[in-house]
Amino acid sequence: MRQVELTIFSVTELVTPPLEDVILPGVTRDSVLALARDHANGKLKLNLPSNFVVSERPINMKEIKQAAESGRLLEIFGAGTAAIVCPVKAIGYLGKDIPVPVGEDGMGPLTKTFLEEIQKRQLGVVESDWSVTVTNGKD
Repeated sequence: MRQVELTIFSVTELVTPPLEDVILPGVTRDSVLALARDHANGKLKLNLPSNFVVSERPINMKEIKQAAESGRLLEIFGAGTAAIVCPVKAIGYLGKDIPVPVGEDGMGPLTKTFLEEIQKRQLGVVESDWSVTVTNGKD
């Protein structure tokens, strides 16, 4: 499964590593980033903070650990074709688990927003240039 960690460190920043090394390109990753960027630039209004920023930059475990310890780590989720988005509850690092907030229903509000928005487009609930209506050929 193609997967990328998308990490929210504060109320405003969604961080994902750039496409290199072990991060693979994929439709789901692109979809999450497109939704996030459209919200950030005002083109689309989603259930995300109004001062939302999208960053593609290297991220390491030390930064994640520090964000968790300071209370700035809000969510981590993976994105991929089979799972769409999947919350991460903890990350093992140097023999200890770094807990990640997941909310009461096991999914944080930002992860839930991305999942719902992608599913709305997949099901045709929201019109999108990402999808094409297929008919049975009858007029």
